[in-house]
Amino acid sequence: MNTESEKKPIFYKTWAFRYLAIACLALIACAVGALFYNHHPKPLKENRFAKRDIHAGSSRATLTLADGKKIILDDAPNGILAQESGSSIIRTGTGQITYAVNEKGADADVAKDKGVNSLETPIGGQYQVRLPDGTKVWLNAGSKLTYPASFPPNKARKVELIGEAYFEVPKIVAKSLIPGNDTTINVTFIVVSEKQRIEVEAARFNISGYPNDESTKTTVLEGAAQINYYNLIKVDQQSTIGVDGLQITAANPKEAVAWKNGLFLFQEESLETIMKSISRWYDVEIVYTNDAVRKELFSLSVSRFDNISATLKSLENTGLVKFKIKGRKITVLR
Repeated sequence: MNTESEKKPIFYKTWAFRYLAIACLALIACAVGALFYNHHPKPLKENRFAKRDIHAGSSRATLTLADGKKIILDDAPNGILAQESGSSIIRTGTGQITYAVNEKGADADVAKDKGVNSLETPIGGQYQVRLPDGTKVWLNAGSKLTYPASFPPNKARKVELIGEAYFEVPKIVAKSLIPGNDTTINVTFIVVSEKQRIEVEAARFNISGYPNDESTKTTVLEGAAQINYYNLIKVDQQSTIGVDGLQITAANPKEAVAWKNGLFLFQEESLETIMKSISRWYDVEIVYTNDAVRKELFSLSVSRFDNISATLKSLENTGLVKFKIKGRKITVLR
């Protein structure tokens, strides 16, 4: 039988083992905690614009018919909306309408010369239209396109633009109007916009000519364009009409049509120009606390469909400018 003195070492060994186990567990817990802290994603910084953020624009426009009737296209159903000058006006989906010329219906109606329509986008809106001749037009925010519901045969196709639009014009071949002449001619397409007249036969090009801009710019992506009768703009060139008259320079086509592709894309552009584009798309007022910052040059590449905070934060990351949002007013801080 064991004595008390013989039991004590076992008792002490048992408690020593327990202390050692507890210490090991504590070390393991600390190691796991450190590992979790280092590898677990840290909470993102709070977006200081979150409570005052502003959503991007969307597909919105108003179609005005020859008789003055207005159709709000964002509320209109898909299908035939109206019949004008031998054409059916069809809403084919969100953000687009097309003109389908009815067989034998166009000639008689066009002779009356009454089928003038207009498509107008509000600030914060954009829309796409396929004209009766097959020309595709993307209309940017705060813009207006006026055009005939059916183009007369053998005559120039003429439209008028206020604001900004991208055009894809197909080639149209027709018989000569000269009596006894059986040759064919290429029917021209004419765009009359702020301070200019653009004439093409088949081309892809962008025109930006808002009334409150300092200049009107036309960029050719395919084909060629004749501006104001005597000047030719070729592929990857841009004409600028401003206080210094007409200038033709090399262009960045991707930058010119970025808006149509859902982007804000600017390379070394003045903040004032960038903020004008932002104000038209997000429907906001821009206020400057320091006029000098207007001329500062910035580069920007963000989605047009993000909230305004993403766009403003991209500019703030340069460290040169900050913004404050109050309602629909954006204050530019130096």
